[in-house]
Amino acid sequence: MFRSYEWKVALKYLNVKGHDGFVTVIALFSLFGIFLGVGALIVTMSVMGGFREELLGKVIGFNGHILYQPFGGKMENYDEAANQLSTVNNVVKVRPILEGQAMAMMGDNGTFALVRGVKPDDLRSQSLVSDNIVSGTLDDFGDRENDIVIGKRLADRYSLEIGSDITLMSPKGRITAFGTVPRIQQFYVSAIFEVGEYNYDSSYFFVSLPDAQNYFQYDDQVAALEVTLTHADMVAEVYPELSQRIVEAGLAGRIIDWQQLNRSFFNALQIERNAMFIILSLIIVVAVFNVISTMIMLVKSKTRDIAVLRTMGASRSSVTRIFFIIGSSIGFLGTFLGVVGGIYLANHLQWVADLIEAMTGATVWDAETRFITEIPSKVDSSEVIAVTLVALVLSLLATIFPAIRAANTDPVKALKYE
Repeated sequence: MFRSYEWKVALKYLNVKGHDGFVTVIALFSLFGIFLGVGALIVTMSVMGGFREELLGKVIGFNGHILYQPFGGKMENYDEAANQLSTVNNVVKVRPILEGQAMAMMGDNGTFALVRGVKPDDLRSQSLVSDNIVSGTLDDFGDRENDIVIGKRLADRYSLEIGSDITLMSPKGRITAFGTVPRIQQFYVSAIFEVGEYNYDSSYFFVSLPDAQNYFQYDDQVAALEVTLTHADMVAEVYPELSQRIVEAGLAGRIIDWQQLNRSFFNALQIERNAMFIILSLIIVVAVFNVISTMIMLVKSKTRDIAVLRTMGASRSSVTRIFFIIGSSIGFLGTFLGVVGGIYLANHLQWVADLIEAMTGATVWDAETRFITEIPSKVDSSEVIAVTLVALVLSLLATIFPAIRAANTDPVKALKYE
């Protein structure tokens, strides 16, 4: 292993002064490059992981894990079907739903509306909505006719509050002798939610299932059944039994899980995540090349010292270990600082973004284009370990060639003219 004098010599070379100051500056740049690359990689992977986690949680929290849609778009006896499917292992909840599109009118203003009809008890048990009510309450939702629950961004945009009226207008209306008359119905805001996902907070409208059936002319029918499992990753395990139970119940339709519904979106996120890992790893690679150049310059400037060590009895392996300590120390210190700085910054990104916005007035994080109101960040220990190993392995590999070159220094040639 490493001997004490090897550590002393290596530390002395790391603390070079005078005519070796230029080598010191290059070594510091190499250390800073590794620090910057490791930190940037950890922060980027944490943001992308947090972004995926936030979107996944909100998509599933709103739409469930599995969606059953009957052929023809309508189904009767939905309560009985929901009860039968609820007995499947790992099925937590089955909700009958009815969704439709409409134009929401608030005075002279209008916007697109995705109207979802649900049972009041089902909405109260949907934690993503019920736990994020910022105004009003869901306790009496459905007790009155034409209650509607909206998102906070919509309420802020059009200055809506509890009791405000919203008129829903659908082009699929009654057919008369003068043509098709749009369906128009007035609703009253009973609660306002904020889940932190821009589309949901600005475009989703919840009404009671009876009101939705009346508005969309579904009689006593629904459009689909939403199935919530104990965990999102149990879809493959539950799918066969759920399909069998649907056949036994005499239902005819298709089953779609959350992965199928959002496959292209989450696949794109994963591809982008892998691409960013590769691209940002190049920063570490560039820093490692700086380590190589630093070590070669150090070996060149210390040729006489190496020759003296060799004449005093130091072996080739001893000289190799000395310069291996020097190069690996730069890599280890840069990696350590990068990991600490990256984790700290990843956990305080929103504070940093707020500070930049306050100082410059620029918008760092636009919720309208990124779908989430705050910068998400989730530090994954496995990713931190992977980044650390990549940086350390590259740093150690970078020291091998200069260390071997130092060990191969011929003391006779080096001291010939001394």
